[in-house]
Amino acid sequence: MTAIDRRTPRGDAPLKGESSTRTLALCLGSVGVMIVWPLLGIMLMQPSFETASEAFMLFGGVTMFPLMILALFGPVPAQVLIMLIMLVWLSFALLPHVWLRRAPRSWTAVGALFLIQSLCSLAQAGMGALLILGKSI
Repeated sequence: MTAIDRRTPRGDAPLKGESSTRTLALCLGSVGVMIVWPLLGIMLMQPSFETASEAFMLFGGVTMFPLMILALFGPVPAQVLIMLIMLVWLSFALLPHVWLRRAPRSWTAVGALFLIQSLCSLAQAGMGALLILGKSI
């Protein structure tokens, strides 16, 4: 069987490796592409932080809006918000690879998934930065 015969119908080279090893590598790759934006935001926004816990807003700026519903029931400790934000952020990084029955079959599919995850992380970090800037106005 030649390399051309093993290609997918679209012409992309298939991924190699065991299923569990490939899933672990894809999950670590997802975390790697997603963590760039919050870390960049932390470096740029650090002078604007009143407390160190505000850095977690860069991981879940968009997630804060649904979590504000919890404030209707009384004050919510910062640790609970941080835990929920990180749970949502990590689930977005890990669940696509674990939840899907089939791992992406081509490098193009993996690249598209990484791009989507990176853009969502950028949106979270951008909204977190706006929330941090907005509190000082």
